[in-house]
Amino acid sequence: MLPLFKSLTAAALILSGACATAADGKNADEIIRQVRDRNDGKSFMSQVSLILHDKKGNTRVREFTYLQKDYPDSDKFSMYFSAPTDVRDVAFHIENPHETLGQEDSQWMYLPVSRQTRRISTTDKRGSFMGSEYSYADLDKIRVKDYTQTLVGEEQVKGRDCYVIEREPASPEVLAKTGYNKLKVWIDKQNFLVMRQDFFDVKGVLVKQMRTQKVDTIDSIDSIVLSETEHFIDGTRSEMRFNHLQYNVQLEDRLFTQTAIKRGLKTGDVPDFAVSAR
Repeated sequence: MLPLFKSLTAAALILSGACATAADGKNADEIIRQVRDRNDGKSFMSQVSLILHDKKGNTRVREFTYLQKDYPDSDKFSMYFSAPTDVRDVAFHIENPHETLGQEDSQWMYLPVSRQTRRISTTDKRGSFMGSEYSYADLDKIRVKDYTQTLVGEEQVKGRDCYVIEREPASPEVLAKTGYNKLKVWIDKQNFLVMRQDFFDVKGVLVKQMRTQKVDTIDSIDSIVLSETEHFIDGTRSEMRFNHLQYNVQLEDRLFTQTAIKRGLKTGDVPDFAVSAR
């Protein structure tokens, strides 16, 4: 699932300065690997509201269905937009190969206006995802080897004990793809959810921040149900609300292909969303 996060309180600094390992013996690489490999079921689906706030206080809401399924060699995601009318039938397909394979994540976008599916190239991943503060690069699954990471301490975020890790691109290619010269990440020590992430540009300026605002336990899995990203330079903010999130649902393989996003999501393609689920 996708990695996500204004008024978030970070308090009670426990450790200061860079440290090789945490008190529990984990180092930065191990922690990031556990973030990537945390249990999020064999599949899940959610109805998502993407809420865009501009600097004048205006709000736009975009709705889409989010599907994910695990495969032996990768995780695959499909997103099907349904509202408003100007984005209806826009769709995305993402494949995240297991990191041990050494392959790049792949993204495809279907635009109904042109009736064409195009691959989002590495050089395009700095672009805005559907006009939000989330970039295409932010949609890629967290990768250990793309960065050199240092455990710099432990803090509390929203009352949750977190590791604090600084990450710097391991190659010029990673920097070129993301535009981020440094990331600072707060990771929940108990469930390995990213509670906050700061993004710095090549000049060392903090340009945006992702914050996890609400976590619910669904089907025994701690899950981000509300995250937001604020862009400090543009004065804009975006939220993602995950509604009716359900794990380990039966999803057909045909929903996770380039052909599928061109066809679109039809009635009966996915199980009914349970009203009782968030």
